[in-house]
Amino acid sequence: MTKTNKTDIQQDDIETPNGDSIKTERYDYDGFWKDLIDRFFYPLLKRAIPELYEAADRETKPRPLDKEFTDILNTADPTIHTSPHFADYVMEVPLKNGEAEWIILHCEAQGHGGGNISERMNHYKCLIYGHYRREPVALAIITEKRPVNEPAYYSHEHYGTESVYKYNRLVLSELDDDEMIESDNPIEIVLYAAKFAMQTKEELKKFNFLRKTIELLGERGWSLSEKRDLLLFTERIVNIKDEALMVKYSEILRQYKEEGKNMYIPIALRDQADDLLARGRKEGRKEGREEGRKEGRLEVARNLLTNGIPTDIIVKSTGLPLDQIQGMMN
Repeated sequence: MTKTNKTDIQQDDIETPNGDSIKTERYDYDGFWKDLIDRFFYPLLKRAIPELYEAADRETKPRPLDKEFTDILNTADPTIHTSPHFADYVMEVPLKNGEAEWIILHCEAQGHGGGNISERMNHYKCLIYGHYRREPVALAIITEKRPVNEPAYYSHEHYGTESVYKYNRLVLSELDDDEMIESDNPIEIVLYAAKFAMQTKEELKKFNFLRKTIELLGERGWSLSEKRDLLLFTERIVNIKDEALMVKYSEILRQYKEEGKNMYIPIALRDQADDLLARGRKEGRKEGREEGRKEGRLEVARNLLTNGIPTDIIVKSTGLPLDQIQGMMN
């Protein structure tokens, strides 16, 4: 089962104009993509490198080459050991003919930063070839917009000597929305969500997108475990921050379950919604008064009403009577 890890959220130190330092949260997109590749490696291969997908022995799991690549990086140059000089993945893919291919998987989530991707891809390839004499397959997954003039492959000419290195690229901004929605490949749902997250920051649009994703998953014949993980990956990359919308989203999933629909209810968001109520109850216990516990539920109800949440959902979320909630609307 795929889980939302605490490492998904990183903290950066930002210096304010007066010289103070404050911490801001930053989503760990690298960790997200690594988890996604672990769970849906072959579907990703089908989307990005279909020839290798057809040749692969998909009954056998690919083998991570972490140790081999660590050995390659065991040099005196300390900068090689740190991002962006460290490839996300080097995998050994078993083939149907009994042989195997090595594949470099690099996920670029740094937007306009992070240096030149083509130079890095060439660097990874040269390290592997120099150490093992292997010609790896390579895939760069471009998850953010890059500089317009950035080359799509590596080339270098020097006194009559020329090198050209081309590799597979999966560029989210270039993918067709309709094609991803209609595909029977489960990885397309998450690619669709990642493209959406790259382009949209509005919380209400995020909520509506997740609701649409639930409907898309409901139409597919994939296994419950695949739907569960796809939904959780989609939640992580879309990353709703508005607590009231999270409560509303959680209630929609609860309704699906009550209607007998085979849909996974993500524990992470459900627990966060429940925490809103628990927070109020905890403060009420500290005060030792029933009024304190009620105030916690009222605070949640006011927040939900402000965000346009329907009253029937607020009743289920807070346990408050309908007439009391309706009275708060006046």
